[in-house]
Amino acid sequence: MDARSAADGAGYVGEASEALQHANVWVSPEVSGAADLQASLQAQVGDASIGVAVFSDNVSLEASGDQIVADLAGSTSYDTIIVAVGDDLWAGSHTLDEGEALRIANEAEGSADGLGAALTETVQGVQAAQEAAGAGGGGAGGAGGAGGWLVVVLVVAVLAAAAATTIGVIRSRRRRAAGGDRRVPDQIRRHVATLRSLAASYAQVGSSGNAGAARAANDLAGIATNVEELFTRLERSGGGSQRGTALVEYDATLRKLTAAVDRDYLLDILTHPQLWDDPEERVREVQGAVEAVSGELVKNIKQVNARRGLLFQVSLDGMIGKRKELQEWERAFEEAARDGESHA
Repeated sequence: MDARSAADGAGYVGEASEALQHANVWVSPEVSGAADLQASLQAQVGDASIGVAVFSDNVSLEASGDQIVADLAGSTSYDTIIVAVGDDLWAGSHTLDEGEALRIANEAEGSADGLGAALTETVQGVQAAQEAAGAGGGGAGGAGGAGGWLVVVLVVAVLAAAAATTIGVIRSRRRRAAGGDRRVPDQIRRHVATLRSLAASYAQVGSSGNAGAARAANDLAGIATNVEELFTRLERSGGGSQRGTALVEYDATLRKLTAAVDRDYLLDILTHPQLWDDPEERVREVQGAVEAVSGELVKNIKQVNARRGLLFQVSLDGMIGKRKELQEWERAFEEAARDGESHA
């Protein structure tokens, strides 16, 4: 099912967005003990500029957690948004110090016993941080707006990368097995981290009104999420041979894609089109590549779900071959990879 934003006014996210116009806290009726949880959180939040939305797992059919945070940030005026989907927490803020909302949400989920306690600890931690920063008041009409939001989507495994960002949105998932989640191969995890870092840069540019950059931020974040989903499902399904094939295919594809969306290529074209030859054509090429990779990922996930063989039909060689800049980037990447292997 296609993701729907809060702006659509439909579905779970739209319902939450509408509710948060009138109160700081919304809890889906599908969540166990919804009324008590909402009353408890509302009492805790008070008049702080914090919006809290608690969903059942069903919202995953409509949007991912990071998309929900971004949607609610854009459709409300809270300084901080806290989102729960099932047992997972996400948080984002545009007034706290670097990575502060990210750290608070992660620590609360890791130490609390249950969803209610984790949300309460997160709210308390955000309140303390906002008071220290002088940004504690405002409620539903707070001064914060969507323009200041920089959405960075990071899985717990790559939290270290968040220190370099101004804003954090984190999917903070409890680890249920010792050693963490190893279902995503290291090569793919590195590409995912790169895509999410790039998405952050695009979101920052997009927040100032650059529609192309905002679109790219959402697309790259979605690709990163679906890449992880594909390899997680392959691991669960026991598709060892298909997982190996997917690793080879997506290692090459994501390497080419990150070259095309690198800060020195697409992002620079979008921010300084006057400095490039054929900027519109270049943007169309990369957008077409992003859409092709995104579409193939969804098809591959559906193939895994249906226990069918994976089909890989997308090749970015044509785009790379056409642009000398991208050829040079790919050569440099391959040389760096070989150097890394020789020193391993």
